[in-house]
Amino acid sequence: MMMRVASRGLFWAWVLLLGAAVFAEDAGRIMLPVDLSAHPSVEIDVIAKAPGGKLELDSKAIEAEEPFKDVFHTTVTAGSGEHILAVVWEGGRKEVRFFVGENPPEEFKVFQHHPPVPDVQCTQCHGLSRRGRFRFKGGCFDCHQQEKEKFVEIHTHPEHTFVECGTCHNAHGSTAAKHLIYPKEVMCKLCHN
Repeated sequence: MMMRVASRGLFWAWVLLLGAAVFAEDAGRIMLPVDLSAHPSVEIDVIAKAPGGKLELDSKAIEAEEPFKDVFHTTVTAGSGEHILAVVWEGGRKEVRFFVGENPPEEFKVFQHHPPVPDVQCTQCHGLSRRGRFRFKGGCFDCHQQEKEKFVEIHTHPEHTFVECGTCHNAHGSTAAKHLIYPKEVMCKLCHN
């Protein structure tokens, strides 16, 4: 009984720490492209968010639609080579580096887009809260039914441990296997020594 209470306390401490880290990181974010990603195509999908933000590609302003307040989406044409995408807002700036073309430098890893099918709209996975805030509305298992059935086989934690798949997986794609936010060796060490 005491062990169960202690493990619940550790779990909630972990959730609070993760929430605080996400909140601090949340002022401005670039969801796509992923930092240090390599892309074979010159057409790059861009998704970012920041309060009153603007996008820049290689220090030049780029136009983007705003499907939700402070959320920006566009597709840019980027020539072969290394590029820097930035989202800039009052009091902040976030940047990612990405590479376009063949034979990327070693530090850039091949990006695997998710979902891997064309024409999936943002609103399939995202919506507005009652307060008008952009949010993930869930539904991973709408498409990933097989993974839901094999969750315990695939994962080392019981299903109730994670509030959202996004705790470990990047729903927009990743350079790591299984669309993990970081490689598995790094992900596990975020919570475990």
